[in-house]
Amino acid sequence: MSTQYLAVHQGQLLIQGSLEEIVVYVKGHQEGKEPILFEFETCKRTELNWYGDIDSVLASFASLSGHSGKSRGRPKLGVKSKEVTLLPRHWEWLSMQKGGASATLRRLVEEAQKNASIEDTISLKQQQLDQFMLAFLGDEAGYEEASRALYRNSLIGFEKAIKDWSDDIKTFVLDKFHQISELHKGESLTNER
Repeated sequence: MSTQYLAVHQGQLLIQGSLEEIVVYVKGHQEGKEPILFEFETCKRTELNWYGDIDSVLASFASLSGHSGKSRGRPKLGVKSKEVTLLPRHWEWLSMQKGGASATLRRLVEEAQKNASIEDTISLKQQQLDQFMLAFLGDEAGYEEASRALYRNSLIGFEKAIKDWSDDIKTFVLDKFHQISELHKGESLTNER
């Protein structure tokens, strides 16, 4: 299944779907609008250049995200080069590992992600939802209260804070809130054992 996105414009959810479905819809029915895109699962903002026709917009996404296949390295994996600062003993250990420093670091990160605690997962999902709300609802009435209620896992406080938001956005953020609450229940069961 392809990655699903939300297209949000001026606090309203325009459409949810694949990147291609969203671009076709916006270019066909919402001409002139340049919605903000978020990945449905992670709430992560996705950059998109809305200039041009459908093919141009999709091509610009491929080049922005490294999916064009023309760059060096491993473009299909979306590999990005960034600086890592370690102590000399860490570099020495990494240099002795099979596959070199980069492969070892990727392997360690993958392992840590697979073995994330419930607490780590809750924290990540709270941050993702909070960043989503901040991106276009940060100036809206109730955002600060909703953010605090999210981190306290207070459904009553969260619902009260978002009561004036558009119905489609409320549905989306409440669904995410409930998913996080279910993780909290699992954390409580784990702590009781």
